[in-house]
Amino acid sequence: MSDVEAAGLLKMDFLGLRNLTILSNAVEIIEQTTGERVDPLKFPLDDPKTFALLQRGETKGIFQLESGGIRDLLQKMKPDHFRDIIATNALYRPGPLEGGMVQQYVEVKNGRRKAEYLHDVLRDITAETHGVMVYQEQVMQILNRLGQIQLAAAYTCIKAISKKKEKIIAENHEQFIEGSVSLGLKKSDAQSLWDMILKFAGYGFNKSHSTAYALVSYQTAYLKANFPVEFMAALLTGDIPGRNFSRKDSLVEHIEDCQRMQIEVIPPDINQSDEKFAVKKGKIHFALAAIKGCGGAAAQAIMKEREAHGPFRDLFDFCERVETSSCSRAAVETLIKAGAMDGFGCHRSQLFAGLDRAIQSGASAQADKRAGQLSLFGGDEVETDETPRAESLPSVPEWDARQIATFEKEVLGYYLSSHPLAEYLDKLKKYCQFSTADIGKFKDRQKIVLGGMVSSIKHSNVKRVKEAGAPTRYVMFDLEDVDGAIRCIQWPTEYVKQGHMVQADAILVVQGTVDRRGGDEANLVIEKIVPLDEIDQTLTNGLSVSIDETKFGEKGLKDVFEILRGYPGNRKLELLLRLDNGTEVKLKSDKIKIDASRELCDCLKQYLGEEAIEMLVNTSAGL
Repeated sequence: MSDVEAAGLLKMDFLGLRNLTILSNAVEIIEQTTGERVDPLKFPLDDPKTFALLQRGETKGIFQLESGGIRDLLQKMKPDHFRDIIATNALYRPGPLEGGMVQQYVEVKNGRRKAEYLHDVLRDITAETHGVMVYQEQVMQILNRLGQIQLAAAYTCIKAISKKKEKIIAENHEQFIEGSVSLGLKKSDAQSLWDMILKFAGYGFNKSHSTAYALVSYQTAYLKANFPVEFMAALLTGDIPGRNFSRKDSLVEHIEDCQRMQIEVIPPDINQSDEKFAVKKGKIHFALAAIKGCGGAAAQAIMKEREAHGPFRDLFDFCERVETSSCSRAAVETLIKAGAMDGFGCHRSQLFAGLDRAIQSGASAQADKRAGQLSLFGGDEVETDETPRAESLPSVPEWDARQIATFEKEVLGYYLSSHPLAEYLDKLKKYCQFSTADIGKFKDRQKIVLGGMVSSIKHSNVKRVKEAGAPTRYVMFDLEDVDGAIRCIQWPTEYVKQGHMVQADAILVVQGTVDRRGGDEANLVIEKIVPLDEIDQTLTNGLSVSIDETKFGEKGLKDVFEILRGYPGNRKLELLLRLDNGTEVKLKSDKIKIDASRELCDCLKQYLGEEAIEMLVNTSAGL
């Protein structure tokens, strides 16, 4: 780079942006669904819907404006002009955030603070950014117009400041002070301004660069605001390459965004889905190529055959018509797991169990076709003595709900039919302060309690230890709940004590400290783990026992007392007596303390019924 510049040549960087492909795909989909050919270069730059979307921070999928931190900034800034988007791209970097520039911009823009200008020249140059030196071009103009430094030298000065070349900085310092004073600025104010330049010049962002990025940001935001279904279909198609099925990837996040926007995403179906995400009747149809193990070649082969000869009737028909060279056995398995063949009216377990026979039938039919054998009626179908059909699929029970959900997560990246945690939701809500939906609210070093299912486990060893013989093994894993997932880390000291609990699909309640030092994304440093089936005993202060006089009478009270006597402990006991006359009396015992064990609960439930027992929970002190 430096050699090219020294030779007097211009170095140019060309960046490939998938967002440009997304824009192009969105334009094509809009034309297909509306008949209208939109031109992103002609979008009005003052569209109310677009700025309303930006002000709400609903910018998932919007170029450069996706992160949680920048969405929070947009909500605070309330952008209402294209120049605000340019400034957002330039401001949202560590330097401006730490230097207070972002806060100053937001406060002045929203009228909570007045912009201060030491000289009219500064007003001319920084008025559009509310008195904040945001861009390199602004600093260069200040050095040139106020400090009387030539533009070429001003550019050199900015580079010297960012690289801390003291000699060049000192040379320009003296000239800047002299030039500023000659234009009426006090020497003390000129020095203060120079100090600001030294502070902000290193943060300065190239405005032309930021403007070009801001235009793509605005174009994608305009499409999301005005053509939401078509834009989301194009966005999801752009997410297909490089999918990461081991973690929650961008495609899954964007499908969740569709749900928030009340855009229906139709599950995969080999008779309805295309290779890419498609819009039909205002709904998005899941892409076949987005299914793990299916891929573009298999999806194209399925579409080509379907368009040529109509929808597939059953599994055997599919295997006879689609060449295994294009759609392998593994690809068919993933289609079954994804529910793409549910339209055949069979259980997925039946389709899976009958796949070998269907493939054999298909191979035989395809071999006959290649040999030129035709049916007796001259059609393309092969006439055989015994053609097995869907009715002959093995009669096997359907997979249970958890197995179906596990397979869906494996090949789609998310749970389609139901979440494995659905049956535990009430208990998780009872004991956990938060869910992963609250991740954006978590502060660095905040202690929280979360619950969920373990996935994406990775073990490793720390490279350095403070003491010889200290444990080195640690584990990282995702804790998933129905709202999303958070990356967890259990360092060696805690891993030695409770690492054995971190198993795939284990349902845990964890206590930890939020760690945001790596950037916007929050991690959770685990301090304590409790399996969900042990959480009642861990966080229970005692038991509340309800006794209905009408059902159990005085004898029932004596029987319950005898049961409780068999389980002495240190937990509280509350009795709720429902009397014959309809009144309720709550009693708290100071003398009787119990062991609120599962065994005691089971005995009481067996005698009084499930609804008669309630745990007295205390989550305020954590786990």
